[in-house]
Amino acid sequence: MRKKLTGFFAVFACLLILTACSSTASDNQSQEIPAETQSLLYSNTEATAQQMDAIVEAGRMEEQADYAVIYSGLQSWETAKEEIGTVDFSTDADGNGSADCFTDKSITIDDDGNYVVTVTVAGAQKTADFIASYNKDLSDYAHIVTNVNYSFGELMQQAGLNTLLGMGTTFFILILLSLIIAGFGKLFVSLDKRKAEKDAAERKAAAASQSAPAAAPAPVAAQSDDGALIAVIAAAVSAYREQAEPTVAPDGFVVRKIRRIGRK
Repeated sequence: MRKKLTGFFAVFACLLILTACSSTASDNQSQEIPAETQSLLYSNTEATAQQMDAIVEAGRMEEQADYAVIYSGLQSWETAKEEIGTVDFSTDADGNGSADCFTDKSITIDDDGNYVVTVTVAGAQKTADFIASYNKDLSDYAHIVTNVNYSFGELMQQAGLNTLLGMGTTFFILILLSLIIAGFGKLFVSLDKRKAEKDAAERKAAAASQSAPAAAPAPVAAQSDDGALIAVIAAAVSAYREQAEPTVAPDGFVVRKIRRIGRK
């Protein structure tokens, strides 16, 4: 298929060169395109559109992957055809050699001197502009693209959907950021509160540990002093009785209580 496209374009280029050579110098200066050149450009553009449709329908696009311009044009045609529907290239009711699916046609010359040919293709659902740009020396395609034609209502609907989608995405991101910031704020407050409670508990425990040891040892010291005093008094009484009353057993008494003078 690529050889077919290339061969077709080579024959077409030769015809265009011959036609261009026959044009006058004044035509070239005024950028006017001879009728013969226009006819050939239209014919080649219509044939290119028909062949691209056949390649897309046959699923043979990848065979043109090495030819960047044609492959890009095939991708654009495939995308557009999903909206314009099936195109009938076989019907030529008026017998002028151009299929009835081709309606409006125009040719312009861009700033680089390339020929820009636009043919409107009518599909089962919509129309599209098939645009083929040719190098100014007619040696090859410069660019091929297909643009679907939308009604004013469809354009407004698409604009509204795009606006809604853009604004919706923006608001969604803003709300999400607000929730994230609020979540981090609550997390930091909770961490600070826990830290404050922990510090307060540690300070309370430290204060309790510092005040408790000062009062606790007193009873122990008192009990220890009373035991020693009882032992000393018992030993003195026992020694005294042993001398004063030798017949009485020295251990026949028990010291049960000692009361200091001045205490109840």
